Amino acid sequence: MAELRDRLQAALGDAYRVERELGGGGMSRVFAARDVELGRIVVVKVLPPEMAAGVNAERFRREIQLAASLQHPHIVPLLHAGHADDLVYYTMPLIEGESLRARLAREGELPVPEVVRILRDVADALAYAHTRGVVHRDIKPDNVLISGHHAMVTDFGVAKAISEATGRTSLTSMGVALGTPAYMAPEQATADPHVDHRADLYALGALGYEMLTGRPPFVGTSPHQVLAAQVTELPDPVTDHRAAVPPALAALVMRCLEKKPADRWQSAAELHHQFEAMATPTGGMAPTEGPPIISSGTEAAIRRGHPARVATLFALAAVGVLALVYALLQLLGLPDWVLPGAIGLLAVGLPIMVWTGVIERRRALARTTGRAIAPVGLHRWFTWRRALLGGVGAFGTLGVGTAIYMGMRLLGIGPVGTLVASGVLAARDRLVLAEFENHTSDTTLGRSVSEAFRVDLAQSPVVRLLDPSGLADALQRMNRDRATPLDVGMARELAQREGVKAVVRGAIDPVGRGFVLSAELVSAADGAVLVAVRENARDDGAIIEAIDRLSKKLRERIGESLKTIRGSEPLERVTTASLDALRRYSQGVKAFDGGENDRAAALLEEAVALDTGFAMAYRKLAVIGFNTFAAPSRMAAVSTKAFRHRDRLAPLERHLAVANYYTFAEFDRAKAAAAYRAALEVEPDDVSALNNLALLLNEMRQFAEAESLALRATALRLSPPPFGNAIRAQIGLGKLAEAAKTVDRFEQRAAGNPFLLVFRSRLAEARRAYDSAEAYQRARLQGTDLARRANTYFTLAALHLVRGRLAEAEAAGRAYMETSERRGLPGAYLDGAVGLALLNVRYRHATGTGRRTVEAALARRPLTSIAAPDRPYLSLALFYAEAGDVPRAKALLADYAAAVPDAQQRRDAFRRGAAAAVAMAEGRTPDAIAGYRAWYDESGCATCGLFELARAYERAGERDSALAVYQRAVTTPGRDRLLDEAATLGATYKRLGELHAERGDVEQARDYYGRFVELWAHADPELQPLVREVRQRLAGLSAGRGR
Repeated sequence: MAELRDRLQAALGDAYRVERELGGGGMSRVFAARDVELGRIVVVKVLPPEMAAGVNAERFRREIQLAASLQHPHIVPLLHAGHADDLVYYTMPLIEGESLRARLAREGELPVPEVVRILRDVADALAYAHTRGVVHRDIKPDNVLISGHHAMVTDFGVAKAISEATGRTSLTSMGVALGTPAYMAPEQATADPHVDHRADLYALGALGYEMLTGRPPFVGTSPHQVLAAQVTELPDPVTDHRAAVPPALAALVMRCLEKKPADRWQSAAELHHQFEAMATPTGGMAPTEGPPIISSGTEAAIRRGHPARVATLFALAAVGVLALVYALLQLLGLPDWVLPGAIGLLAVGLPIMVWTGVIERRRALARTTGRAIAPVGLHRWFTWRRALLGGVGAFGTLGVGTAIYMGMRLLGIGPVGTLVASGVLAARDRLVLAEFENHTSDTTLGRSVSEAFRVDLAQSPVVRLLDPSGLADALQRMNRDRATPLDVGMARELAQREGVKAVVRGAIDPVGRGFVLSAELVSAADGAVLVAVRENARDDGAIIEAIDRLSKKLRERIGESLKTIRGSEPLERVTTASLDALRRYSQGVKAFDGGENDRAAALLEEAVALDTGFAMAYRKLAVIGFNTFAAPSRMAAVSTKAFRHRDRLAPLERHLAVANYYTFAEFDRAKAAAAYRAALEVEPDDVSALNNLALLLNEMRQFAEAESLALRATALRLSPPPFGNAIRAQIGLGKLAEAAKTVDRFEQRAAGNPFLLVFRSRLAEARRAYDSAEAYQRARLQGTDLARRANTYFTLAALHLVRGRLAEAEAAGRAYMETSERRGLPGAYLDGAVGLALLNVRYRHATGTGRRTVEAALARRPLTSIAAPDRPYLSLALFYAEAGDVPRAKALLADYAAAVPDAQQRRDAFRRGAAAAVAMAEGRTPDAIAGYRAWYDESGCATCGLFELARAYERAGERDSALAVYQRAVTTPGRDRLLDEAATLGATYKRLGELHAERGDVEQARDYYGRFVELWAHADPELQPLVREVRQRLAGLSAGRGR
């Protein structure tokens, strides 16, 4: 001690004489010294050497100078500061009186008025210093001196000066004595670098708390324990230790002790004003019944805890949470129970959050009075932090549970594992759907439910059912009738024969007014049940919804993603909400599969009458119409209806409906092809898309790709149309031998199928073996199907005509007209009459007879009685042009342009041929040439317009071009070439013979003359003079006589 005193005296020099040591504080040793010149006693405070050693003298001097500038009645001023070696000191006046620490040590609790007075003075001092940028940082009883009736604050700015000069950020790093941590703000205790003046207000609150209660807010056995309490614990209310403290004063002190600086008083001046208001002019207290003093932070806490506000915010948050959960449900394909689980957690969380708000509101209100706020019992668990952590934990548990469920499902583990994940099935494995067992009194219900279930399963990218046509083909291979009902036993037998692993079987049972629908997936090999699901329908109006739910359950258990299941359309949207309409549809499909086209069409018409938006029924009507050569207006109408309601179709069916629309209604081959390709993206093995795209490509003469697609379809299903398109493409490529093999393959797989006669006939026609073709066609006349008979008569008429058998051609033509009339196709009837009339004009030169035939037909079936798209304007215009009535022909073309929709006009390339015929009749040869070229280019037929184009070239004097076109007409292969050249092949052979003879090309002339003679060898007697003439030319060529 003597050594420090001596060193201090040496540092002070002669200006001060150290007289005695007064004591020490946490940061200094205190001495009394006499100012030699002025004779006054001053206090000298010396920093301990271990602290002084780290002090930057210049920084310390700057900070002390700032503190020394403070001149206030309640601040003890700094007089001088010095630094010598490791000794740092500063001086201040000696204040008569005692420290607040000494007063508290002697008296404990102080009277309330005195507490208010002391706090007022200290707040006044702080307000003054804070406005000048000086923060004390170490307000405590030791640094408050009581002199008379006034309090003065000492060591202002010293703590800041030492902190800045040493580079230490907290007093804890300086080895502060036990008393100091009791007054530190939480931000000081945690070494927050942004400590500001509000730390002094916290310390002021601690000072007031101790003066009122006789103890600091927190006590502990070590400084660290006290510091930890400052950060984490709530102080006991003032009134717990001294009930007589006025509520306003208690609330004011407690507000100073808020953990967050923002919740405390925000300025010392504000506090000083409050203390001034509390003190009466005589030094007493103002009445305590006034309104409590509420801090902004406490006000916010009170508002936050209001039940209505909590409930509203919770509801908004719940909406956001549920929206997020729903989005995840859709995006990730989470199980259905996740959303109800989230709703349940929120339902539990709402009362918890509301009650937490009530408790926190009570605590905040209690802080305004200074009364008990310490949580007790269960209430201590109701805090915002715990409530929020609990909610996060609950949803975290839900998330973990969901992840475990999804993992088990994807890995095929346990009862939630899917058949695909466990390896029982592979994605896109074929399945057979047996007809639902119907235990109700409604005999049509089983078939209807089966069809609806098939449609819904068809939406799945994982489930692949054998389609009805494929099932019929399989039954035929089993030597069963194609319409054999598919019960479970038959379905299993079929599945085993076809290599299908499993069968879907179902049942519908009545329960009171409602129904129970069940479905099982059973092994085809042993009948073991792999999956079983069931659903209830409250009445027959709820059956379709129940089927939808049943199907989705089965799809989920098989292994389809929950995301794609939810993304699929509801069953009633892709079929119909009308059970009666569904009944008619399923009956119609059954009739169609059995080859009863007329009955199928009638049932489907009833279905769309019951539900005018039944898109599937419209699409099926379009298919039937195409297969039965329906009127163009009918095809356009049903295709348009299906297109308009395409959003009620499954993706695959939707693309097919779009393709139909662009084929039969709004003609656009490119868009139709794109739609078929889109369908194949959805289902690469869809036979309808493969076949129809092959058909379209055949019409565009893209035979190579058409062959590839059609052959793919034939490998997938034993269905006549793909075989027909494969044969057409192969003939178009000139691969007649390959076409014959395709026909043979069809016969091997479908002996007895009526389409075999068609294929044999078309192949014979392509080879120009017309006698054989006639035999096949006559065999087709057996049966009562009007569409088939009409097509056969039309083909027979062409077969007779091409061979010069005019009478037989006329008879077949009249039979075609009569059958078309019975079918309700007046346009086809008139076309037949035009064919008969042209026969008379071209072969008999009997224009009058031809005109009378046409006029009689028009009288029977006036054009105005026929739908505009079905009126045969073009064939009539062609006839009148060749008959010499050009004005009538032009008028018909004008009517056609005005009455027939543009799309239908684009679809009919023959409009170019009819216009060219008129141009030819008017002598406009270049226009005729352009028209006939356009007819050929836009049509899909093999030789349409070539004969007429060659004649136009001859009229134009371009005989070389004419010869080339004639040769192209007879050498271009085509499956349906007979229909293009029936009226022109004989004339083409004859003219080729003549042109080659003119050129001196005897061999070619003999060849073509010979073909003509062979073709018309059995022509009618009225044509035999022409045959004899050609025979004579042929004989002359053989004898070397030229033509």
